[in-house]
Amino acid sequence: TNKATTMKHLHASIGLVALVTSSNNFSGGSFSALAFTPIGTQSKCIKTRRSTSRLQVSSLNSDSKDAQEDKYDTAELMASEMEQARLSNQYARYSHDDWLRHRASDRFFANLFKFDKSPIVKNLLDEAAILAVICVGIILWNELLIEGWTDLNEVHHEAPLADLLPSALTFKLALPTEPFFLCGGPLGLLLVFRNDCSFGRYKDAFHHWEVACSSLGNMILMAASSGTSNVEGVKQLSAASWAVVRTLQHEVSGGFDTTYAEDLKKNMPDEQQVQRLLSARNKLHRSHYDVHRAVDAFSEDISNLDKRTIINTFNNVATACAECERLYMTPIPLLYTRHTLKFLTLWMAFMPFAFYDVFATSWNHTGMIPAICIICFLFFGIEEIAVSLEEPFSILPLNELVEEFQENAQETIEWMEEEQQTSTKEALMGIEIKV
Repeated sequence: TNKATTMKHLHASIGLVALVTSSNNFSGGSFSALAFTPIGTQSKCIKTRRSTSRLQVSSLNSDSKDAQEDKYDTAELMASEMEQARLSNQYARYSHDDWLRHRASDRFFANLFKFDKSPIVKNLLDEAAILAVICVGIILWNELLIEGWTDLNEVHHEAPLADLLPSALTFKLALPTEPFFLCGGPLGLLLVFRNDCSFGRYKDAFHHWEVACSSLGNMILMAASSGTSNVEGVKQLSAASWAVVRTLQHEVSGGFDTTYAEDLKKNMPDEQQVQRLLSARNKLHRSHYDVHRAVDAFSEDISNLDKRTIINTFNNVATACAECERLYMTPIPLLYTRHTLKFLTLWMAFMPFAFYDVFATSWNHTGMIPAICIICFLFFGIEEIAVSLEEPFSILPLNELVEEFQENAQETIEWMEEEQQTSTKEALMGIEIKV
């Protein structure tokens, strides 16, 4: 017994030594579970961790397989009215007058009945129609088979089809309202967290695009104002920088961008560079390579410090591009999205059964139909907003941002050429004065 106890203490001591000497088991002020485990049982923990990772990978693979099984005609979806309305309702920059209208005191009722301008209402017409059909089916079942109906003269009639079905099937289609009150809170939290996450993705996408454009613009300004006289080198850097922005737009626009090759051939002077970019496997990475080559083109004209500053600035651009690609390729976890959709759909689908007795005072319970449709637009509209913001690049004004960047780069080159012409004239005037 003493020997066994000694061996247990020895294993525990060895495990403690492994805990102290292993720096890889500490992260963010907390130790991993493996570090607290004696060495004799660490292999079991490793096997468990590996099996858990396999389960996680298999679940991710199953999600991707499910996504592949849900096949859609992408061309038809892109040409749908919903996607076209999405593209036409892109982010718009506000001026002073726009902010005044945005803060107007009549904004509550001014936008209340503008359904024709709301893409959310248009996208939810099918869902509202389905719920309305469910309401009509409940009313017809209960009034024709169970409770009877009331005519326009407020005369009540017995159920005409009550004797056609056996007693086992003559049940009332109705549910209590308490379960819906209990489920409303968790459903609201799911919708709030999903919208918050989607808006965070929208904000991050816009921020990273601004970082990429502003950093590239500053890089061109630093190159042009560094004292170099190599205008052609700055032009090459400007063209390569524009190619980065345009390629990033192409990568995050998917099938909506159909003029990428045409724009490159139109705005880039080097045809070979355009062909290399179009034939590259990773076009965005190739555009980054072209920027580094453009910086090296006039390295002799600038100091090493200026060159390092320009490269560090471009590192911010590369990080912003990687973040934009990550946002485009990775949605909100599908488990969360699908569970929220199932929760909301079931909650709304069974709500007409609970509303039947609530609208008992309305004529033949018909008041539940518009009520359900309004609630459908309100709750499904929250989910529709989240879906619209989850992939933010199709509603961001990327064309406007790319054009503005190109105009700023051209102005920078014009300023550089004007300063060179001015300095040349001053030098000639100085020579004439000396003569």
